[in-house]
Amino acid sequence: MKYIGRMLGLLIVLIFLAMTISCQATVVTVEPGQRIQVAIDSARPGDVIRVEKGVYDENLNISKRVTLVGIEMPMLDARAAGSAITIQAEGVNVTGLELRNSRRSGIAIFSKNNSIKGNNISGCNDGIRAENSMNNSITGNAINNNTNGISFVRSSMNLIKDNNISGNKVGERSDCGIYLAYSDNNTISNNRVTDNGDCSICVLSSSKNTITNNSISLNRWYGISLSELSNYNLIAENYLANNKYGGIYLEDSRNNTIIDNRAIENGNGIYLSCNSNNNIVQGNSVSNNENGIHLTFHSSNNTISGNRAINNGFGIYVTLSSGWNRIFNNSLIDNGYNAFDMGMKNQWDNGFVGNYYSDMGSKYYIPGGSGVDKHPLPPPALDDS
Repeated sequence: MKYIGRMLGLLIVLIFLAMTISCQATVVTVEPGQRIQVAIDSARPGDVIRVEKGVYDENLNISKRVTLVGIEMPMLDARAAGSAITIQAEGVNVTGLELRNSRRSGIAIFSKNNSIKGNNISGCNDGIRAENSMNNSITGNAINNNTNGISFVRSSMNLIKDNNISGNKVGERSDCGIYLAYSDNNTISNNRVTDNGDCSICVLSSSKNTITNNSISLNRWYGISLSELSNYNLIAENYLANNKYGGIYLEDSRNNTIIDNRAIENGNGIYLSCNSNNNIVQGNSVSNNENGIHLTFHSSNNTISGNRAINNGFGIYVTLSSGWNRIFNNSLIDNGYNAFDMGMKNQWDNGFVGNYYSDMGSKYYIPGGSGVDKHPLPPPALDDS
């Protein structure tokens, strides 16, 4: 019996060791002239596929959990056919590749928990496109000269961070750097997003997203655009410059928080339009725009406070049909018109605190209508900003 017990124990140990060995990732190297897809098809879940420098004319389909690593940026040419890489499996990592020439996407994602890091993507319809996907990480990529940079459709809880996204305006109208549609709870942070056709960050029917610390410039229309009931989003600490019609634009979007952004030399620094109601616009710096903060077309019940508007055509400009906005504790300095109100029953103080106007008297009668600030503020403290 002792012998049988010892043999059974040895058998268990051998089985455990076999299982441990079988679970260890294998590194497979692919060299020019070989097929990456062959390596993917023969790989086991968890394997690493190392792609050496060179040019590979393939369209890859990844249907198992693998890591695809490029050495010295090998080029994957999609041959103007389908997507360069299609990810069906969960937990896939793609890093260090140059992806070009797809009539669809450089990388198409239909799963969750994937990491796309440190790739160069150009010459595609969408640089990266995710559909019905979640918990993906898109970081440190250069996504340039596609029709659209990154497109998310019905995709939530993804991270887009530290990417360089520029010149995505090739071949079609309505092009964007980053496009979210019906996608909630995503984070877009620390990206450089510039010269992307109509808009650098376009959010459509998407809520509870966080857009922070991005540098956004040189778009035909808007830097950041929220439309079609994009509600409860946070837009904070972004730099927005030289966007033709607006740095930040809201259309029919509500309960958003726009805080601590800097908008310079745009058509409008911050532009609320078409029933954009119940938003908070606070602590922003808007300077050298045509209009610093502009409310129009039934944009009502917004709170505009603690902003600095300097050297704009209009500091805060409220046009017809925008009413019941609370506008207080703002510094309006050396604008063509510091304030202008053609709206309805807007309140230019909160009952105790009004705004600072560089051309003020003991009361400030807002040009354009019947608005009065009964509690104008003294000059703000100077700072280095």
